[in-house]
Amino acid sequence: MSASTVDSFTRAGDVTRVLPRHGTAREGYKVAVVISAFDEAETIGSVVSRVPRRIPHGEVEVIVVDDGSTDATGAIALAAGADHVERHRRNRGLAAAFRSGVNAALAAGADVVVHLDGDGQHAPELVPSLVAPIIRGDADVVVGVRPLAESSDPSTVRRRGNRLGSWLFGRMLKVPVTDVTSGYRAFSRDSLMRLTVISDCTYTLETLIRAARLHLAVREVAVPALARMSGESRMTRSVTRYVGDAGGQAFRMLLHANPLSVFGRAALVMFALSVGLTTWFLVGYQSGGMHLPSLLAALLTLALSIGLFLCGLIADGINTNHRLLEEVLFHLRRVEYEPSQTHRGPHQLYDLGASSEGRDGPRAR
Repeated sequence: MSASTVDSFTRAGDVTRVLPRHGTAREGYKVAVVISAFDEAETIGSVVSRVPRRIPHGEVEVIVVDDGSTDATGAIALAAGADHVERHRRNRGLAAAFRSGVNAALAAGADVVVHLDGDGQHAPELVPSLVAPIIRGDADVVVGVRPLAESSDPSTVRRRGNRLGSWLFGRMLKVPVTDVTSGYRAFSRDSLMRLTVISDCTYTLETLIRAARLHLAVREVAVPALARMSGESRMTRSVTRYVGDAGGQAFRMLLHANPLSVFGRAALVMFALSVGLTTWFLVGYQSGGMHLPSLLAALLTLALSIGLFLCGLIADGINTNHRLLEEVLFHLRRVEYEPSQTHRGPHQLYDLGASSEGRDGPRAR
């Protein structure tokens, strides 16, 4: 294979893949910086203008996702130098904005996609540091981790919750990331085609859980913990609601990732309890007592054990079908985002509407 058709090698799990160039006229990599913003007119201009437009061995394109803003976020982003603005008619949340930005970046032929927020909490100047491990072929996903112990967040509960949650998820997922809620991330093209985000809340935990299940190479890069330039975080305005939503999402994702293990362990616990209750009944019966409640409890826990095990088998079959569908989606995306696809012109505003995510293609405004 000639050097004119290959940029470098990138690792996707345990497989080393050739990363092709998307176009023969361009040298090096194309990095798309996706910035999600909702009513960030005060900050979006500064964030866009600070994104490095040239990096070693590549070029940078800036895509802003205006998630139904009621102010001039989209217009200010274009004036500050954004190449594209993808617009939702109404606010649909961070996960939907992430999906829209990723779809736009892949359609534009990006080899590496960086996501950051438009509120100024992420330093755009560090984009080259985040993409470097992917360009070297050392990573599929790179997370910009903040020093949580030195976080500028005034909420003690939020700081300690982030640290505890990151430690727990790091242990469960066996992923070397110390800040699992950070939204400052870089993805290789291949990994984004494999990572299907279905959550309505946030994409941060889901992408890490799926990356761990797919055995993608995940790395972290230290970034500063910055305060918002203005206003307050909408994601963590209610700490209890955020913890509940994120915890519920993480539990569902972990359950979907390995249902037979979860249901199997629960079934084993119920079976052990049934054996203990049966032993208690037999010992009591031999000593002259009846202990009928223990016998009934033993039968109930045995039935629960069998039911949980059967649920695990059914869920495992569904999970197998889910993995096959993910593989089909991966190949469909490769076909959909072929380099021959029409490239969008610069400095255009696209309306993705509120009922779909560009399913019928973006509409130029």
